Amino acid sequence: MSNWPIWLTTQEYIGSQYPYYSMDNEEPFFSLNFNEVLKNSPIRKPELELQSVIEILMRSYVIGDKTLIKSIKRAPWLAKYNELLAEWEYFEVPPHDKKIIDPKEAAIKLKEIVYEEILDYIGDAKRVGILLSGGMDSRILAGVLRETQINKDFNGDIIVYNWGVNDSRDVWYAKRIANIFHWDYKHFPLDPDTLKENFHLVHKVGAEIIPYNLHAMNAVAKDTDTDIILAGSYGDTLGRAEYNGTSLSNAPPVVFKNANKLGLLNEELVQEYYEKMKKDSMSYRNSIDKHNREEYQYRETEYQRNHARRYLTTAMSIIAMEKPLFQLFTSPKVVRFLWGLDLSIRSDILYENILPLLPGEISDIPWARTGKVFGSEENVSEDNGRPSSHHYGTWLRNDLRSFIEKELDFDLLMDLGIFNEKSLIKIYKMWPKATTNSVNKIDSTISWLTVFSMFLKKYHINTYVNYENSFKDRLNALIIPPKIRGYQTLRSKLRK
Repeated sequence: MSNWPIWLTTQEYIGSQYPYYSMDNEEPFFSLNFNEVLKNSPIRKPELELQSVIEILMRSYVIGDKTLIKSIKRAPWLAKYNELLAEWEYFEVPPHDKKIIDPKEAAIKLKEIVYEEILDYIGDAKRVGILLSGGMDSRILAGVLRETQINKDFNGDIIVYNWGVNDSRDVWYAKRIANIFHWDYKHFPLDPDTLKENFHLVHKVGAEIIPYNLHAMNAVAKDTDTDIILAGSYGDTLGRAEYNGTSLSNAPPVVFKNANKLGLLNEELVQEYYEKMKKDSMSYRNSIDKHNREEYQYRETEYQRNHARRYLTTAMSIIAMEKPLFQLFTSPKVVRFLWGLDLSIRSDILYENILPLLPGEISDIPWARTGKVFGSEENVSEDNGRPSSHHYGTWLRNDLRSFIEKELDFDLLMDLGIFNEKSLIKIYKMWPKATTNSVNKIDSTISWLTVFSMFLKKYHINTYVNYENSFKDRLNALIIPPKIRGYQTLRSKLRK
């Protein structure tokens, strides 16, 4: 396929990579780098996709196949481009079921099929990199990968890539696992300079996500000591059916009932696109009805197509631009197995049973999220490491404050005619008053608006709308900022 990354043959995998392409070329020009696609597009004055702006401010990612530019799209989920027919051919969405089996049996089977998945990814590679944190998903990846060495199915070198502040559990535990398995270990620190660099790097993925979600991925991408990268980012969503810390059974719809929760956008604009956003988020339901899925099962397909694909995978594209990157747990065989299980099995109990099956007794190493051994309520006495691998909230509000003040162009944003100016100014003024190390929704919003300003200036984006502020907009500017102030105050007290 012309311009399609040669290594990218995983279109049937729900955790594949999804190149951008231009709709205006005679033949699609594909690239994981948004900048390259826009450069090769014949459109000299790109037009802003307003719906994408609403979706990013609502969800921190774009829904469906759109981007911020109307003429540029993202390769569809579970689809392969047929050059002869000049159209996308779609694979079947894996079916769901509610089988109840013994958790130990499920763990043994899962370990067996992810072992096969890893060997399939590795192929003939001699130097494999693994993204390893203190979480359970990457730990399962590490343990099964180590077994391929023990069994002599893989005889190459493995390097652990890890990022974070030095006193964080993510760093401690990843290094400990690397030492147990006698693997080379490379740690990339997170700091204000890395975060600032990501404000520029995020344009390579169409300015679609919050800059801090790139972490130290560029350092991994540029490292020349590995041929491919393996990651376990999809583990929580597939293995434990958890989305953003919420169980699948309680996960809200992709499109929120209040899509303008911060009141930053013109309410007329949001209402104009609201039904279209809902329709886009649920567009696959008509094609998978034959499996008679329940509501939570439909919703899972929507979270995978939108949240996982346009949030997790978009960030990982920074690495995939430089070398092949594969996500564990996402092959058709693995997904069919996991989606076939009842939610009572797709929970912590599955991980509690698979971790002891891994070599090196790495199940005894605590979980970075809690500082406790997974499945145990007992604290590890010697563990006083930080649960978070970064201080993004503090770095944004303090170290990068002058940078954000310089790059966040309010006049440019207001000229678009889509923002509620009073709300935006009020929220921006209260933004730096938060005191937590972690990021909150306001940090995310200000960060992305800064990137968006830079994006508009860099590409000279056109827009031809002018929404007048209504009574609802004036009301939003009056009542929402005080609620945010209260939220920040309470959050600072709870997280001190």
